[in-house]
Order: sequence, then C-alpha cells, then structure tokens
Amino acid sequence: MSTPSGFARATLRGNGLTFRPATLDDVPWAVAFTTARDPSEPGNEAQMRHWWQSADPERVDERWIIEEGGESIGYGYFGHPLWARSPMRAARLLAWFPRDARRPDRLGRAFDALESHAVSDDALVFTANSLEGFDDEYETLVARGYREDRRSKSWELDLIANRASLEAMTATARERMKAEGIEITTVDSVPDPNKWRKLHEMIEASVQDIPTTVPHTPESFESFMRWMSSPGLHADRLWVAREGQAIVGVSVLEYPPGVGNVWTDYTGTSRSVRGRGVARALKCETVAQAIALDVTHVRTNNDGENKPILHLNEEMGYHRIPGHIQLLKTVAVA
Repeated sequence: MSTPSGFARATLRGNGLTFRPATLDDVPWAVAFTTARDPSEPGNEAQMRHWWQSADPERVDERWIIEEGGESIGYGYFGHPLWARSPMRAARLLAWFPRDARRPDRLGRAFDALESHAVSDDALVFTANSLEGFDDEYETLVARGYREDRRSKSWELDLIANRASLEAMTATARERMKAEGIEITTVDSVPDPNKWRKLHEMIEASVQDIPTTVPHTPESFESFMRWMSSPGLHADRLWVAREGQAIVGVSVLEYPPGVGNVWTDYTGTSRSVRGRGVARALKCETVAQAIALDVTHVRTNNDGENKPILHLNEEMGYHRIPGHIQLLKTVAVA
C-alpha cells in the first residue's frame, strides 16, 4: 500500500458502513456537508476542488464518502507523508458525521475501519482531531484510547470595531521597521527571481520552531508552490519582510473566493530577526490590507503553547473562538 494518490486507493467496508472513494464529482456534496456540520465555517468549492485534485507525490492522501444503507452520511480521510520522508510513522484519521444522536456510534464504527486501514499501511501512531464544543466526538475518541495531546487556540478579529487601534499599531510598526532597516512589502513587488525559493526555505526553517508533537516533514519546493497556487492566496496579498536580499518573514491571509471566512494562512519569521517586531509588522499589514478590501472579520489559529503569537493576538484585539484538539493513539505492537 505504498502508491500515493489524491484519492482513496480502495473501498473500505465494515460495521454497516461503506467508504466509497471520493471523486471530484463529490466536491459540491462535501462542501454542503461540511458547512452543515459547522455553519460557522462555510466550505468553499474552489478551494476544496484545488486540494482534492492536487495529488502530492510525497504524500498519501485518501478521501472517502461514507455511506450507510446506500445513503451518503459522512466524510472520511486518511493521510500521512511518505514513510521514507517522515520522522514519525504518524497518520491522520478523520471521520465526520452530522451533529446528531447517531454521531458517536457512527464515529466508533468508522474508526474501526480507519484504524485497520492505518495498521495495514504500517502506521505506528494515529492522530485525530476534534473541535472545542464537539464533546460527543471528543468523548468517543477518548473512549477508543486516544489521549488529548495538544489544544490550539483559534481567534477572530473584528476589523470594524478595532479599526482605529489597528491603524495606530500599523503606523507604529512601520516606523519601527524603517528604524530596523527591514522592508515590508508584498511578494509580487519583490524583483528577486529567486524569491519563491527563498520564501520556501524561510518558511521551512520557521516551521521547525512551532510547538508540535508530530515532527514536521520537510516539504518540497513543488509542494510549496501547490500551496501558493491555491485559490485563496494572492501574491499581492502575501506580505514578506526583507533584510537586504534575504526574506526573513512572511504573513498571508487566505481569502476564500466567494464564500468562507478569511483566515491567517501562515505567519513566521527567521530566527535572526526574532524580537525586532517583524511578525507584528507583517500581521499589521495583512489586516490593514483586509480593512482596505472591506473585509469585516479575520480569523487565525495557533498552537496553545506558542506564547509570543498568542500575546500578539490579544494585543491586536482578537477574541477566542472554538479551537482544535489533537488526540493521539499509539498502535499496540505485538
């Protein structure tokens, strides 16, 4: 089972459920399903279609529509980097169902199939995710032997209510960057022909400093550019920090085309500029631009142990919304 694919390699069956390999024809259904599951986070068809059809040769990504009695009732996923590239044989398992009384039973039956599939793929650690407030989902996973590993913090910023303070913070940050000799600009304005490779290298280095239990698997430049070509990202809205010819920071908001919330897709800086206000300046520019584009709210998510960025969020006026919970289960080896 080593052939990577953007879609499922086989149909799974068990406990009255059928995991039918998803196709691009299922995207509209999946968007409607995920939106109904969490109305606060509407799905976006263009974005989902991009990721479903962007098969990454360095990963295994399998997607299913879960059926019961011939009816589509849920969405399933199994994924991991190719084991030859991964520092840990950890695979992500996901089964989403509607928020009703049947969800715990369905989730348990679905994970029977997913865990068996993961074992056959030589996974040694299972990771699963839930959302704060989805207590039945969380409790079902814990009952299966999963333990809470990390809890991220998600935030939303009201750009209308906080406009004056954000504009003042942005003006102060711009003055500091001038004093520090650091240029803050959008990547489309950078004339350097090697800018994308420099940005890729900077992001890969900064990711290593994000608190995590499952180590980050290095991403190739080709995979990075698939991310950069997603429908919600725009070169003229991707802010970078430059010191001389070096790219030393980045912050970018993802703007779903038509439907969905605007989120911070990534913010990171090089170790060489930490403590000089670069992350603050970059995030200020992203929200100042969002205000100019008539966006009313932006969201962000950060690991719960990333204290510097959490402090910055509070200073900017973000307020908490439900965050994600990562749970782990180690495979029992005979």
